[in-house]
Amino acid sequence: MRLPIGCFVLMATCFSAAQTSQEFHSKYGEPDIERFTARPGISLTVEFGSDGSACQELLEPLHPLLHREEQASFMSSDAVTEILEEIAPAGVRGRQTGRTITMSGCNKFEIVEYEHLSIARSTHSCVASGPDRDDTEATVTFKRDVCLTQRK
Repeated sequence: MRLPIGCFVLMATCFSAAQTSQEFHSKYGEPDIERFTARPGISLTVEFGSDGSACQELLEPLHPLLHREEQASFMSSDAVTEILEEIAPAGVRGRQTGRTITMSGCNKFEIVEYEHLSIARSTHSCVASGPDRDDTEATVTFKRDVCLTQRK
């Protein structure tokens, strides 16, 4: 009789140990990084500065927090472009100041520098995963003072 009761108590303790988002917020304050589902299959991870505004934003295929080496995942280029317009609209970017493209085999890495931020996109064009589904990652890095001092 003791064994089933002990197992029940152990299971109840394990299930109640998982904390909610609210409990983490009340215990540790506001997060400096958050992850959102920007579109089905696309995650947006945002790192915030001490002023509460975004400093770095990462778009990537949705995957579990703890993941192992897997086959490459891709995102719709059109969807990535749409999301980039939402999180870093043209009016926020400032004028374009530079552009670098690096190509190696099927991989293309492009960085576009603007006055107030930079946008980097990685694409892979050898796998025919579907129409316009070749982006592997995109990042937005803001050049605000609070963001620059935070990275040091």
